[in-house]
Amino acid sequence: MAEHTLHIVTRFRGATLLAMAADRSLGRPVHILLLHDEVYRAMGDRVPACDRVLVGADDLRRRGLPLDDSAVEYPEIVDAIAEAAHVVSW
Repeated sequence: MAEHTLHIVTRFRGATLLAMAADRSLGRPVHILLLHDEVYRAMGDRVPACDRVLVGADDLRRRGLPLDDSAVEYPEIVDAIAEAAHVVSW
């Protein structure tokens, strides 16, 4: 598997989607971590195309949203950052 890029997203912008598309065009798998109000995207079909979606469990709880398999706690967030070849924060 190619080295992946982790995009940590607190607010989607046009540049976020362009950067994700650029990573994919280079053959890099794209993982996203949704934090803060972006966790609402995980509740519907609003997550952009990517290879893996992670959602901050604490942010889900604070907003009264259910936790599912994509929910990650802080130690898992640290692991996701450490395992990524590239990390971009938006």
